[in-house]
Amino acid sequence: MNERVIKRGDLVRVKDEYLNPGEDGSTTYVVLEQVSASRIHVQALGTGLAIAPTYIYDVEWVYYAGSVPTDMYE
Repeated sequence: MNERVIKRGDLVRVKDEYLNPGEDGSTTYVVLEQVSASRIHVQALGTGLAIAPTYIYDVEWVYYAGSVPTDMYE
């Protein structure tokens, strides 16, 4: 289990054991919302795309990598 509760505005990265083949784990995601007790909705950062991809991840698949100001979403 994660040592820190992941919440909206946190930055996360996918743990190595859950990366797809060919991924290097350098992508950082911002948590947009808690979908359920064990799932979060995230958006990739730094993709260079006009609309960055979003994903639903199990909280056990990611680790905390920092946070951004929550007022940026209000």
